[in-house]
Amino acid sequence: MKKVYIIYSIIAGIMLTACSDFLEESPSTGLPSEDAITTVTDLRNAVNGVAYFLSTNNSSKTVRMTYASDYGIYADLKGSDFEALSSNNHAGPLSRYTVTKYDGIPYDAYFFHYKALANVNKALEAAENLTVSNDEKTEYDNYVGELYAWRALIHFELARIFCHAPTSAADINAANSGIVLSTEVYATDYIGARTTLKETYDQILKDFETALPLLSKGLTNGRINYWAATALRSRVHLYNGNNAAALADAKAVIAHTDYKLYSIDEYTKVWSQTYTSESLFELTVTSLYNPQRNSLGYYCSSDGYGECAFVEGGELLTYLQDHPEDVRSQLAETQEGANPGVYPAKYPGREGSIYANSPKVIRLADVYLIAAEAALKNGSTAEAASYVNTLRKNRITGYTDVSSITLDEILFERRVELFAENSMAFDYWRNKKSVVNPNAGEIKYDDYRTILPIPQDEIDLAPSILIQNPNY
Repeated sequence: MKKVYIIYSIIAGIMLTACSDFLEESPSTGLPSEDAITTVTDLRNAVNGVAYFLSTNNSSKTVRMTYASDYGIYADLKGSDFEALSSNNHAGPLSRYTVTKYDGIPYDAYFFHYKALANVNKALEAAENLTVSNDEKTEYDNYVGELYAWRALIHFELARIFCHAPTSAADINAANSGIVLSTEVYATDYIGARTTLKETYDQILKDFETALPLLSKGLTNGRINYWAATALRSRVHLYNGNNAAALADAKAVIAHTDYKLYSIDEYTKVWSQTYTSESLFELTVTSLYNPQRNSLGYYCSSDGYGECAFVEGGELLTYLQDHPEDVRSQLAETQEGANPGVYPAKYPGREGSIYANSPKVIRLADVYLIAAEAALKNGSTAEAASYVNTLRKNRITGYTDVSSITLDEILFERRVELFAENSMAFDYWRNKKSVVNPNAGEIKYDDYRTILPIPQDEIDLAPSILIQNPNY
């Protein structure tokens, strides 16, 4: 029987884990006692530990359903453009729509995200009691800001996995339409009820609002800074249907000069590099610290699990094969091996390891496309087209500007730019559009399978309090 880690029972301490070269600092994957954080250095380590826990295997559990693992390609496998070619059945059940409430995929999504939230809340509680000198105040504020940003981001990802987007939900005020929120340290026997979808997104935005004034505006490789948090909030606003706010945040990020779009010459090289010019926030994954066979590179390899290959004859692959002038076409790689097919070449590995891929949680191209979509929905077709034109000039040799653009064209541009980056199905469903999955056929935005079931182990703890998603 698997040990159940419901959100409020996971705060019990686990052993502090340290490694000298992860982010060039010592991360902790847990907080073993009330006085574990007594200095600003300890607080920094706790912040590092959140990313560390979500990006590498540890002694207690193999990491799954995080950005560095199968969640990094979740919306691709659920969408129209990719499929699992092998029968290994690690990420394959996502592609085949066969996930049940008893499976490891929803359990791992729940475990890793709520365990990370527990660590965030423990660190925030400890931070309140720290004595901080004037010299340490700026550094301290930044770490607290990172923790609030992490809390917002993790809640958002849980909402994307287990809830419909507000823009496509039948009723954002419906009972149990949101997730269980984790915003403080609770007793180990406390069980929380699900909130409404509105309450979930209100909390996400509240945490970003708290985080932003505290965060550094300088480059912070592998960490969430002010600009990364602003970009992430822009994404949340888009899902929440606040297009004016999404556009304002996106424009602020685009105007900031520390980040720039990849050039055509750079595009094929950046995927084996870290902290590149578009990377607003990426996790630090190395040859030593990674999810191993559950890494993105292993899913996207014919000699690995072979569970994220382009759909042959599909709309996206056909476009890429027919448009060699678009540099993005070069990232559709034909592979032989155990599971021959065409695979995305965005996770080639580094340091001699296919496991070492640092996922770009959000990058500048995504922000341009958020701006385009928000501008279009806000009534400015010309402005929307300008953002897409700028992006395409950095991708397509000999590109000629368009004067207007449609939502369908923007969504397809997202497929071309962000394939294998966890975007496609989310983008279509939040716009009340269907995807056509190679295994399951048409999946409409309101299909119950667009969200995962709450793990049955969690429901069994308190079935009258924690309510299962419909039809599971």
